Amino acid sequence: MARTLEVLDARGLADGLLALGSTAPAVSDVGVTSISWRSRFHCDERQVTQYRTGRVFLAGDAAHVHSPMGGQGMNTGIQDAANLAWKLDAALGGAPDSVLDTYHSERHPIGQRVLLQSGLMMRAVTLYPRPVRRLRDLLAPNRLVGTRATEVPLVEGRLTEIQRQPGFVMIHAREETVRQPSTGRVKFARRTDEGPALLVRPDGYIAWAGPGASASSAWHAALTRWTGARAAHVSA
Repeated sequence: MARTLEVLDARGLADGLLALGSTAPAVSDVGVTSISWRSRFHCDERQVTQYRTGRVFLAGDAAHVHSPMGGQGMNTGIQDAANLAWKLDAALGGAPDSVLDTYHSERHPIGQRVLLQSGLMMRAVTLYPRPVRRLRDLLAPNRLVGTRATEVPLVEGRLTEIQRQPGFVMIHAREETVRQPSTGRVKFARRTDEGPALLVRPDGYIAWAGPGASASSAWHAALTRWTGARAAHVSA
């Protein structure tokens, strides 16, 4: 039966079903005599070349469409919006315009990866049975900056709960003393496990990583890069 129904278009599918019905045993309630509606499933895989053009930004389905395989589309679109929202706020607060350009440079490669992964998964399912596990994590991150920090264990609780208030989060190494922030633009926390100090952006991604925040000015330079001059009075 599978070979009989292995057709490429809707008309071929209809003809195949009718032929199958005609070869069924002579029983009145078995067989296909007519089809009132038929269609062909097709996956569009498209992505715009630029997520930003001047004052116009594209996100979600306006920027990329792909197979529903893997259920990646909604989360990708939400992450597009989360990445762009805080950068728009930063630009309105005085950050350089180049911060807005990072929306495209960060999210466009992720959109490309989603198209690749979902497309390969769909082809593997519809053409022949092959393991799709090797299709996962094609571009596994080999460094901390630019990766998500939501699973970092903190003394203060879950990072996602801390980030319910806007701003960056400076995560101190376990052996460091956490100082209270002098401004509400940066919140401070301390990790409970072994690991480096981290500066986390409002969207949960790591902007800076180092051995310790207290004795380093590098995290402050990273903060200034994203927020502009308004970060000048923040210190750890």
